[in-house]
Amino acid sequence: MKSDTLFWLMVTLGALIALAFVLGESDGGPLSSTADERHQLAKECLGGHDNLQDHYHAIVRVYVMDEEVPIPEDVGLNDEGCSMRQLHTHDDSGKVHLEFTRQGVQAPLEAFFDVWGKHMDETGFDDHRVNESTEFLMFLNTYSYDEDGNVMIDPNDRVQIDTYNDHIMEDRQYIELIFRNK
Repeated sequence: MKSDTLFWLMVTLGALIALAFVLGESDGGPLSSTADERHQLAKECLGGHDNLQDHYHAIVRVYVMDEEVPIPEDVGLNDEGCSMRQLHTHDDSGKVHLEFTRQGVQAPLEAFFDVWGKHMDETGFDDHRVNESTEFLMFLNTYSYDEDGNVMIDPNDRVQIDTYNDHIMEDRQYIELIFRNK
């Protein structure tokens, strides 16, 4: 009887140690992640809205094979060990909140995707990688709001860029990422 108890105690302890290791390695991000090494901004915990020195927004839209991939609500909120990351969402509109306790922080797009737990660079998005028959494009625009609060963009101001994860997000940027067949 004692050997059975000792065996199950060891199995339980082993499982708890393995779980603690996995959670420790995740650095607060999602356990099933295609993100690469996390950017330093993706690791930092803001915690709340106290002492903010800078707060602005960008909108990010991702499309895979003509289907929009919604960015979930609460990305970067209530991560393991952190109530609020500096880059986060509150809803599924694609609006990324960039909030910092110091002025002048440059937030690359990569940092948001690392918080979300998704791979994104010139090679593709998430599990979708560029090959001889596919491409991954990035477009930049600005947005404003109409009198009803709807997002307005001018399609004539849309420009293709290739900075991908190095792109520094700014207030009122409208960023489109499109993975598609050539």
